[in-house]
Amino acid sequence: MLFPWLRIGASGLTGLVLTLTVNSKDIKLFTPANIAAIALASYAGLELRKLQKHYEDKEREEDMLAAMKDTQAEEQLQYLSSAAERKRSTADADKETERQLKLLQQTAPLFSEVLTVTGQNGAVSRMALGMIQNGESLGNVLLATSEAEMQMETAKLQAQIHTRQLELQAQQTQQVLKSANGEVVNVTPINSANATTVTNSSKIEGLKKAATVVGLQTQCLRVDKAPSYERLIFSVKTEDFNSLPKLKAATKLALGISEKSDLPFYIYAPEQIAVEVPLKPEDRTYYDFPQRQWTQGERLIVLGQSLDGEVVIDLKSEDTPQLLCVGTTGSGKSNLFRAIAYCLLMQGARVDICGGKVSDYEDFAERFPSISLNDMGKTFEYVGEYYLECDRRNQMTRAELAQEPAWLLEIDEYKGTVPLDDNLRKTYDQQLCEVARRGRGLKIHVAIGLQRGSKRSTGRTHLIY
Repeated sequence: MLFPWLRIGASGLTGLVLTLTVNSKDIKLFTPANIAAIALASYAGLELRKLQKHYEDKEREEDMLAAMKDTQAEEQLQYLSSAAERKRSTADADKETERQLKLLQQTAPLFSEVLTVTGQNGAVSRMALGMIQNGESLGNVLLATSEAEMQMETAKLQAQIHTRQLELQAQQTQQVLKSANGEVVNVTPINSANATTVTNSSKIEGLKKAATVVGLQTQCLRVDKAPSYERLIFSVKTEDFNSLPKLKAATKLALGISEKSDLPFYIYAPEQIAVEVPLKPEDRTYYDFPQRQWTQGERLIVLGQSLDGEVVIDLKSEDTPQLLCVGTTGSGKSNLFRAIAYCLLMQGARVDICGGKVSDYEDFAERFPSISLNDMGKTFEYVGEYYLECDRRNQMTRAELAQEPAWLLEIDEYKGTVPLDDNLRKTYDQQLCEVARRGRGLKIHVAIGLQRGSKRSTGRTHLIY
């Protein structure tokens, strides 16, 4: 860059010298000196023009480079920002995946335990597991499971009603055929010593109002009175049996029965339904426990009398090996557990009572020295003992097992017996479920009391393993 400036300076300086050396008295344009000065000045001007253009190009190039650098820096910044955003989203996705895996690890064993213990491997359980695997929250899973169970219960009830309708139609057809063959058929209600004259009471009027709301025509035919409830027999047309679930819900509202409380409602005879309404405590009839010859080694539980006869639970039966009692405070769970303990102790069984009030069994200690009353904190130890006893009896022959006494573990207020430690709670639940599942054939039984039960236990009187 220095050489062009030297040429311009030399040309200009030479032209200036030639101009100054011209004779002022003899001014001529076309003299060698003047021509040389003009040529050198023109050359210097051209060089200056070239140099100006060079600097302009260089400045333009620098501006372009600066603009390119700014654009490149902005693109790099955007790229880094997007990369950081992708990294954050990937990290969030990893955390969500890890959370879902932890949730699945915590929940899948629970559902697996439910499937193993209860034997329910139907569509509802598979749906719940699928929803958890797809990332649904536990709240949505439980809500969907509850709705599915309610739909299945409704479908089962409708199927039972339809089956009962077919049976009643078959009975009516048989009666018509017998009449056509000349046989005299007398269709009369079942005689009952406790049958009372039908009078208009608040219960009957309430059920009639409920039937009117649903759109049914009905009439009370008979009232059978049991010690603790009344059985109302109403007439309902066969084609109206599909409306029984609505009639049951309306009857609960009319009689002031809470939605969670049970109201036995069933088909009693052709075009007849029965409603069992509980009596108030002051209207009930109480009896002393009947004198009975107990057989050692049996496992019968006598609960009382009903319109259909004596109410007895046989723990040897495959239908009632383990017992679950659900009811709020004051509903009679303690009285039930007293009756269970008394019956089994009279038959030579070992009974361990965990939870509940000691005052409920204060008269048992003198009559039954073998009974053990424990607080809730020791339930974990007794569950472990029963679990080990299952292992021991599982290795016995049938003859050896027949010599062993029956064992019964009563757990009143189950929720208060669950250990607070996670590991102990898991062991406690697993061992208790295993005792309930395996103890059926080993003469080992469990009776559990709860304040509230899930929909899975609604309508059942026992646990199914």
